[in-house]
Amino acid sequence: MLRLLYITTNLNSSGGVAKVLSVKLNYLIKEYFYDIHIINTHGDSNNLFYVFDDTISIHSLSLKDSKTKRRLYYFKELNKKVKEINPDIIINCDNGLKGVLFPFFYKGKVPLIFENHGSKNVRENTILGNLKLRLKDLFFLWSVNRYNKIVVFQHLKDSWKSDNIKVIHNPLGFDIPIKSASLNKKVVIAVGRISYEKGYDLLIEIWSLVVKKHPQWQLHIYGEGDYKPLQKQIQKLSITGNILFFKPTLDIIEVYLNASILLNTSRHESFGLALIEAMACGLPVLAFENTSGPRIYIKNKKNGYLIEKDNLIEYANQIISLIDDKNKMKRVGQAARESMKIYQIENIMKLWHELFQSV
Repeated sequence: MLRLLYITTNLNSSGGVAKVLSVKLNYLIKEYFYDIHIINTHGDSNNLFYVFDDTISIHSLSLKDSKTKRRLYYFKELNKKVKEINPDIIINCDNGLKGVLFPFFYKGKVPLIFENHGSKNVRENTILGNLKLRLKDLFFLWSVNRYNKIVVFQHLKDSWKSDNIKVIHNPLGFDIPIKSASLNKKVVIAVGRISYEKGYDLLIEIWSLVVKKHPQWQLHIYGEGDYKPLQKQIQKLSITGNILFFKPTLDIIEVYLNASILLNTSRHESFGLALIEAMACGLPVLAFENTSGPRIYIKNKKNGYLIEKDNLIEYANQIISLIDDKNKMKRVGQAARESMKIYQIENIMKLWHELFQSV
């Protein structure tokens, strides 16, 4: 039995990486009987949002601050923990700076796999933030050949100059439901953490245009983070009755099935788990065409819509067009549902199993 060690961060959050790991690792335990350990580098094994199989061992290794001395201590402790676990394969899922630096400080000889959940198109809203991102990209380029395999999404394959790239997409977080969304509710949803990259400020501007035509419709936003700046924007636009915020929920299927459209206004999106989940439930979805992830699976005007970057008027008009044409809404939603079969977990995890057996 192969022992797998996953290194990740923020496992305690409701974010997409934590969800993908819970789904994938639980499947590996159930179907392939791997011995799985996780090092959670920013948190402990308590208060996890998603459910992990009881046989998965979760180890805590927190980094209290970002000072260089602390980082060196962190890598010393990480190497000690890896030696203690004694894995057959290490899968690094930490896409942050310390995760990128890991292969430079790792002292063992166990095969390394990098599971890339990030995007090279990421931008922050500060100069310092963007400098840190560029530094991280530079270190990653230097580390590429230290890995036995780097697992990326299709659109990232050509951006890394290496022969050890493997394309594997994220799986759906659940089986495709037997029933599809009825699309009878006057509810549009957005799902994802409250952050600059998710573009909720753009979404609110778009929704203010939609409710001028359809004031009875509501936008429901599901995500964790600071809502206050967005609430001020909503109040300024006088649409407080048309937008509601909700905490993340494990019963996300019911959220999809009780909505009529899912909107994504991310400034960059490496994949977009909520998008494929909504599509699997039969929802029409919209995203900006410059976000490389959604271009993998959205065929414009067939199973969803790709909107010109920052064209908020076009985005709003497309929403209005769907609301005005129920037949089109259902047609696109059904096409979305059919196109998601390739992302069913058994198809994706077969590729991971083959990879683990080959390294």
